[in-house]
Amino acid sequence: MSSNIDFKALWQQQSAGDKPDINAVIKKAMNLKRKTKSKLIWANLVLVATAVLILFVGFNLDTHVFTTTLGIVFIVLAIVAFIVVSNGLHLSLFKSHPEADTFTYLIELTLIQKKQQFIHAKVMRLYYLFLGLGLFLYMIEFEKKMSILWGSVFCICTFGWLAFAYFYITPREFNRRQAEMNNTIAKLQAINEQLTASKEME
Repeated sequence: MSSNIDFKALWQQQSAGDKPDINAVIKKAMNLKRKTKSKLIWANLVLVATAVLILFVGFNLDTHVFTTTLGIVFIVLAIVAFIVVSNGLHLSLFKSHPEADTFTYLIELTLIQKKQQFIHAKVMRLYYLFLGLGLFLYMIEFEKKMSILWGSVFCICTFGWLAFAYFYITPREFNRRQAEMNNTIAKLQAINEQLTASKEME
């Protein structure tokens, strides 16, 4: 599909009965980009606050065990790396295109979707791996001070929640976002195909 086609001109040439609800689809695409951007900003704030809190605790923690410090380092590195990679892949969300047509939004949403799939398949896996490793190293010192019973309960609850987040919460949120993205992309594709077919019939 050529990006040189004047979709707006084709839109104006079509009869009222043939016109898809292009304004509604464009608005939905804009709202989807805005929502994705807002969630990214919110996630950044939460993760940065978490990293600062962990560093504050680490600096004020009276520990002489190397694994505790190493665990803090792994946790903070996991958070920072995730923020950097995620923001780097979503730079297009911060670019404004007030005159964009359906083809432009289709390209943008398709790229955003592919980047989200990469984050889910690769980045999130490494994030949880380093986060889990960091928590494990951090907890060694405190596990030694607990009884076997309470140490086991603490360990099961911590890594149980991590597993629940990785295997249930994260995939569920990802699938929900993908379904919404797929719906909007399908409507944009339908409009572009209709407008392109109109152009070829001229």
